[in-house]
Amino acid sequence: MPCASSELTIDYPLVAANTNHAANEAGETYVTHMDDHPIQTRLEPQYGGATWRTLISCDQMNSSELVLGVAQIPAGGILAAHRHLPAEFYFVLSGSGVVTIDGVAHSVACGSSVYIPGNAEHSFAAGHEGVSFAYGFAQNAFSDIQYTFS
Repeated sequence: MPCASSELTIDYPLVAANTNHAANEAGETYVTHMDDHPIQTRLEPQYGGATWRTLISCDQMNSSELVLGVAQIPAGGILAAHRHLPAEFYFVLSGSGVVTIDGVAHSVACGSSVYIPGNAEHSFAAGHEGVSFAYGFAQNAFSDIQYTFS
């Protein structure tokens, strides 16, 4: 769901989901769709019901130095305070919440971008409607990122 307050103008044709898996002559895929990736979650309470799909990661496609995914935290859920060595970004796709970075709370809503420095302690508490956001790291694979919960 796009941001309610934003207008988006697209001057090029859109491709329907699951029909554009562009590959080069060697069969390397460069285009994928979110629906082609499994929803992942962890049952431990520090994950607060969060789910995610990792879209770009070298263990899923021919890529390097970039991890991209989409996550959701349900209404009232929280991704508990944690840290990891690589810097991370969030881009809020829908909903709202509060991202706390090194003890400083920041309200975020659809369209907000967040930079999280490497090894900074951070958490994400979803608002009353939940929150959906893109996340990314300058890493080869999501599995290379070691989360340490506080």
